[in-house]
Amino acid sequence: MEPVGFALVGAGKVAEIHARALNELPEARLVVVVSRTFEKAKRLAQQYGAEWDTDLQRALSRPEVEAVDVCTPSGAHLEVVEAAATAGKHVIVEKPLEVTHDRVERLIRVCEKVGVKLAGIFQHRFGKGIQEVKRALEGGRLGKLVLVDAYVKWYRPQSYYEGSWHGTWKLDGGGALMNQSIHTIDLMLWLAGPVTEVYAARTATLAHRMETEDTGVALLNLACGALGVIEGTTGSWPGDPARLELHGDKGTIVLEEGRIVRWDLAEASPEERER
Repeated sequence: MEPVGFALVGAGKVAEIHARALNELPEARLVVVVSRTFEKAKRLAQQYGAEWDTDLQRALSRPEVEAVDVCTPSGAHLEVVEAAATAGKHVIVEKPLEVTHDRVERLIRVCEKVGVKLAGIFQHRFGKGIQEVKRALEGGRLGKLVLVDAYVKWYRPQSYYEGSWHGTWKLDGGGALMNQSIHTIDLMLWLAGPVTEVYAARTATLAHRMETEDTGVALLNLACGALGVIEGTTGSWPGDPARLELHGDKGTIVLEEGRIVRWDLAEASPEERER
């Protein structure tokens, strides 16, 4: 099977990671990098032997482009997805899909209407440790879940937000929760199931000059019956690993940055007791 030809839209730091990944995948081929900034598009494209362009429609008109990888600022995803879907291209979108519920719904609808595939980037689900935890939960090895806790206590200097789209409502849609905590919150929902109620929450901007929150907390009810906690900040020096805790009446599992750091099960095998 021939590799899928990709147009990469955006040429920032995240786009660099995506370009490297596309280059390493035998099933994919980076055809063209698109950015409003000519030099950035050219620089990134030349690293991987791709073409570059500043015109999205011209890039989408290439017959060898079958899919589009969207790495623009979060609040600029919709317009790129609409253009790509209308051109009949499948779409992969960096997290979050968009910055408001309405824009996410519009993005989904246009792909459904045209019949192209749409995927969001939540790559942490595929980590070895996460997959092992998923199997344990599906096998009922933790028993009844009682507490599920997500902690993302990171640090970002003020310079991270200055002169950038980061921390703006229009293009970031939020701060420590929307941008930094999103992967850990996604894992919480993917592993433990959906939230039925947010019954207490507070966000604040405590350590930075920015539009959106740099700190947020929430208390949750989950459909499985467990209670949940979310804590996220970019104002905690020097920063700790993102942490997800799952506590049940037959076991506890704790993950840090996707790595299992605690595996205590009431019905553990001898090998598991030694880990």
